[in-house]
Amino acid sequence: MGITPVIATLIGAGFGSLTTAFVAVAVQKATLRRERDHKLWERQIAVIEEMIRHERNVAQERQRVMRDPDPGVDVFLSLQSAFAEADISKITANLELYGSPALKAAHQAAFEAWRGWLVEFVGWQNCSKRTGPGHAEEERAEAVRETTKRWPSVEKLSAKADEAYEDLVRVMRATAVFEPAVSRIAAPELTR
Repeated sequence: MGITPVIATLIGAGFGSLTTAFVAVAVQKATLRRERDHKLWERQIAVIEEMIRHERNVAQERQRVMRDPDPGVDVFLSLQSAFAEADISKITANLELYGSPALKAAHQAAFEAWRGWLVEFVGWQNCSKRTGPGHAEEERAEAVRETTKRWPSVEKLSAKADEAYEDLVRVMRATAVFEPAVSRIAAPELTR
């Protein structure tokens, strides 16, 4: 028994249909994956936008406090405006959900550097408050020595906070354009 033209046509049509169906399924899966990746990227960008706005405000307030380190000014009240504008819990939740490991690591490093500066600055500020009138001469002299000793540490931690902020911005930019980040912090490669 030989293959007749009708059977050959049916076999060819069957293979053609099977190939068409396979290609259609493959294209659909690729399209769905691309759309899912794009939605994830859009959410990451939204997180980055919120974070960069907040982190920039915090960095600017910290720099303003460092330019005019008045011991009588409450640093927490000065920084309150930066924190009042942002919903920190929302930023943190979105970072946990959509942030890359490198972004999370850079954010943690920036937060730790900022916190280190804040603790040292508040310590310096408390010593500075004791240098004014109303304190015993001996206490004032000790406070002046302590204030003088602490200020270089405050400046060093401020510079460290600036570097951590710059690293965070670098990672945010790299995430936004799908490029690996070159950072001084030990962080895994960016992943989508």
